Amino acid sequence: MRVYAATVSFLASLSLQIPFCSGFVPSRVDSYRVNSHDAAVVQPSLQNKRLCRVLYSTPTEEELAPSSTAIKKKKKLGLITFDLDDTLYPIAPVLDEANTAFSTAMSNFGYVDIQPSDIVETGKEIRSQVSPDDDGADPLKPATVNHKEIRMAAIRKEMEQFILKTKLRQTAEDWATEVDSLTAPVRKSAEKWSRATVHSSVVQAVYNAWEMERHHAAERNLFPEAISTIKQIQEDNPNVIIGAVTDGSANPMLMVFSLMPLFDFTISWEDNLDKVQQLEEFQELSAVAESDKLSWIYRLAREKGKEMSMLTDEIKKKNSDDSGEEIEWTWVHVGDDLAYDVGGAATNGAKTVLVELAPEYGQTARLRLEGKIPSWSTEKEEQVENHQKMSINALDKVDAKITHLSQLPEVIRDLLKEDGE
Repeated sequence: MRVYAATVSFLASLSLQIPFCSGFVPSRVDSYRVNSHDAAVVQPSLQNKRLCRVLYSTPTEEELAPSSTAIKKKKKLGLITFDLDDTLYPIAPVLDEANTAFSTAMSNFGYVDIQPSDIVETGKEIRSQVSPDDDGADPLKPATVNHKEIRMAAIRKEMEQFILKTKLRQTAEDWATEVDSLTAPVRKSAEKWSRATVHSSVVQAVYNAWEMERHHAAERNLFPEAISTIKQIQEDNPNVIIGAVTDGSANPMLMVFSLMPLFDFTISWEDNLDKVQQLEEFQELSAVAESDKLSWIYRLAREKGKEMSMLTDEIKKKNSDDSGEEIEWTWVHVGDDLAYDVGGAATNGAKTVLVELAPEYGQTARLRLEGKIPSWSTEKEEQVENHQKMSINALDKVDAKITHLSQLPEVIRDLLKEDGE
């Protein structure tokens, strides 16, 4: 009997400490005498009411509604693309060294006394002759503003001019007269001779020598932080795809001692253009209203990056993060040119980082922003003016700006964090 009484007493005292909620109130609790302190224990608190609702009640529509503090999707750097010239190395000394190699190659083929500056001046002359209506029939007037085509045409013209002068001098000596005394028909025949004499394989060989030295010079002149910065980005972002987007002849895959091991692909305006696209490129550069179409090269880069990223996932058999978090793929483009690197890439959904280094780095993009033509450029004044307008229009599309390449990894982390919030 004592055991039974003790048991009843224990259960009664225990029930007084259980939060009361509908359907869980002891049937005989009203018969207990409680003091003010006990009443506080018996009366359910607001917190207990909420707990009871969760445990024993049907959720309301308000409770089922999604929370406004839902976690955003996490961002990962899936693709980063770099402009090369004046972003990872200064273009001016690189071209100077390449043009010296061009002069040496010309001499090796017997075309002596042709100076490095001659190819630049001839290139400017040829570019000024190009028109959108040109059908490309004349090899000296290619229907393109493609840098490679312009330079190869300049090499050919320098060779033809050398042969023409040599032929006229020999003819004058044979006739015991002065070169200025030769008649127009004779000169016309000598010009045809010079064009027929220059072989395309020699032009290609000289250009190859120029391009090879261009890439060697780029490796020698890489900005000090370039390699370490890219390696840090790889370390911070496993499986990131790294590509190059360039409007010139630069190709990281040909920089075997520096950039090649770090890059996955390159997209070049020159290597990926057919003749129709080359003509369209010229027309776009001549009209600011059409400048948005220049972004097609960045669309190709994004598609290439997406493709390689998917292949990486397939190879690793890993389509999502191990933690189960939902992750979104992010693309960042890095370059020094507002018009192309910022304007073109932003149009295709890239986060843009403008590389505006200290003056001692020797960048030349800011000259175009000021409406000036770099000494090595073959652009016409009209194109530089349009480039300046496009640059101004792209100012509000800059997501971040760096003054040293070493700042890039931290800037990327900030961009991913901001984009995921």
